[in-house]
Amino acid sequence: MSSTDVNPIHRINELYWGFAISRAIHVAAKLGLADHVHPSGTPVSLIAQQAGLNEDRLYRLMRLLASYQIFAETDKGVFIPTALSDVLQSGVDGTVRHAAHLVTRSMWEAYGELEHTIETGQDTYTALFGKGVFEYLDEHAHEGEQFSRAMDNYAELENPVIAGCCPLQDTTSVVDVGGGQGGFITAVLQQNPHLVGMLFDQPQVIAGLGDTATDETSVVRVSGSFFDKVPMGADVYFLKRILHDWSDEDCCKILQTVKAAMAPESRLYVIDAIVPEGNVPHFSKDLEAFLMTWGGQERDLAEFERLFQQVGLKLVSVTETGTALSLLEVKLA
Repeated sequence: MSSTDVNPIHRINELYWGFAISRAIHVAAKLGLADHVHPSGTPVSLIAQQAGLNEDRLYRLMRLLASYQIFAETDKGVFIPTALSDVLQSGVDGTVRHAAHLVTRSMWEAYGELEHTIETGQDTYTALFGKGVFEYLDEHAHEGEQFSRAMDNYAELENPVIAGCCPLQDTTSVVDVGGGQGGFITAVLQQNPHLVGMLFDQPQVIAGLGDTATDETSVVRVSGSFFDKVPMGADVYFLKRILHDWSDEDCCKILQTVKAAMAPESRLYVIDAIVPEGNVPHFSKDLEAFLMTWGGQERDLAEFERLFQQVGLKLVSVTETGTALSLLEVKLA
């Protein structure tokens, strides 16, 4: 090993202990620490007082964060913001505060049982809790809300960009299947006001929207299950961040349902990450280890094509969006 080579023992140790900084960021985001740290410098005693935290334990947490350029310690126990801590603030453009504490208590516990998934191929949620992840989140409102806020946070950043990549000039009607809070369909209609759009999701999701979501656009809200039936005959269907949550078997069921609703000239846009081949690092590979514990997975291009072929669909084109997600255009075979 030359003097310029990375020491493999040191590198493995760095990677292995990555969960420590991961959880530290989660806690900092959940507690809103960045909201209490000012450019002039804020003593940890004041942060602890304002946030109702233990001063000694908080200092040790912030010292760790500062070692990763999340805050900076200027004098002993005095911290200032950094570019990384800025994006953990509440209510600022580009914030990822909610996204940074996506992982709920049960998800953290489930990921701790990754070994079970690798040994058996089964999701750990069912093994631990007797039900799948989404059923669990539906029954545990606090965790479900935390997960929804995190996903909305991710979506707010990427929705306008991805919507701009969709060729919809000659389109009349679109359906966002499993569209959640309606952020993506709203972005699509804001950029394409000539469209009639439908937001389709489970009854409890649609009922929970009230009068606050998608009001500024002509979105029709329809409830149901994408395993059973989706609105018929639209020009375009979207499946955004849906297929990676499910096994191949379940994905085929979802795709069959959408296919049954499509007219001969309809298009389906699957919006998901495409795992690159080879040893190149990619966020989808990290996320996949987590998704496996609830029965999901990321896919490379060949895996997507096999899914489509199994249900009588064909991949027409792939568009890179400039986000972590790609736009896969699919039609009837």
